[in-house]
Amino acid sequence: MSSFQANRFKVRLYQIALKLANKIQTLPTQLTPPPFRLLQMSSAFWQSRALYVATRLQIAETLAENSLTTEDLAKQLNLHEDHLYRLLRMLAAFGIFQETTARSFTNSKTSHYLRADHPQSIRAMILLHNSPEMSVPWFEALEDSLRTGKIPFKQQYGADLFAYLDTHPDFAQLFANAMSSVEHLTGTAFLQDFNWSAFSHLIDIGGSTGHKTLSILQAHPQLTALVFDRPQVIAQANWQGIFPAEVLARMSLQGGDMFTSLPPAETDQDLYVFFAIFHALSEAQSQQVLANLKIACAQHRPWVLIGEVVAAESQLDSTIASFDMQMLMGTQGRERTLSEWQSLFAGSGFSLVEMINSRSFAKLLLLRRN
Repeated sequence: MSSFQANRFKVRLYQIALKLANKIQTLPTQLTPPPFRLLQMSSAFWQSRALYVATRLQIAETLAENSLTTEDLAKQLNLHEDHLYRLLRMLAAFGIFQETTARSFTNSKTSHYLRADHPQSIRAMILLHNSPEMSVPWFEALEDSLRTGKIPFKQQYGADLFAYLDTHPDFAQLFANAMSSVEHLTGTAFLQDFNWSAFSHLIDIGGSTGHKTLSILQAHPQLTALVFDRPQVIAQANWQGIFPAEVLARMSLQGGDMFTSLPPAETDQDLYVFFAIFHALSEAQSQQVLANLKIACAQHRPWVLIGEVVAAESQLDSTIASFDMQMLMGTQGRERTLSEWQSLFAGSGFSLVEMINSRSFAKLLLLRRN
């Protein structure tokens, strides 16, 4: 069987750059005296809260392309001028906003991404990670969870993250917006690192409102696709005027519950797609989804593409370790090692055919029905 890897040279360059970036990232740890490093970590929430408040107040949108004094900015936003100045001065010291003259600020290259009108805005992601729903469990429930093994989010709110989303529509909207902005962090280049030409139909499980799928369809005119997610997520999909009508015509949407059933395969060349789904699921939940997938295949032997982190067996880098802790805080999932992935697939009716590198921190795990 030929490989489904594409863009080998570009992917290799990306991997080299990523390793270099990870090494550079560790320099502060190596060069800063341990007591100061510990102090930096203990006070890191000062920075995240300042950033969160500035984002909530829409300071970046108000500045837009202009330089404004804190007096003018405070008047527009109905804020205390000196408090605002001190907040902006702190953020500017970290490269977020820029002080042009005394008590006058403009957006920096970084703070532009906080603007809701920026095409690669990550505003929703900043608001989600620092929201009371996501931050309070870190402060109030983490320590006790280390004794009990319970999920901090559920311990704090009495429901797991996804059940909570079902009953809190405003938070669910923020969560959906944040998930839609993930591609602004990772880009879509990684989608080019897989050979989609061997397939005719995609079934994107947990595909949100379909942005990623539409990006694939736009580049591959032979494909059609079905996006499957929770009904309340699917109801938010509206891409008219954003993607060409011809592309939209090749995508359909379906609401449902992946723990109950999955859309059926139509041919052996169908490709089920799961991007960042299994890392939020426990072993039992993952096995249930795989069992439902096996039923959905019926007599067909479709392919399955899982886009997920494959964690190192030891000495995990700080980014992946942090992702794993976030999974611990809100879900029963984890960032799995290759041996943990293999264990999960054992007995599922699906076998790992190829692990494909991509221009992302994740791998593309290609499986096929046995």
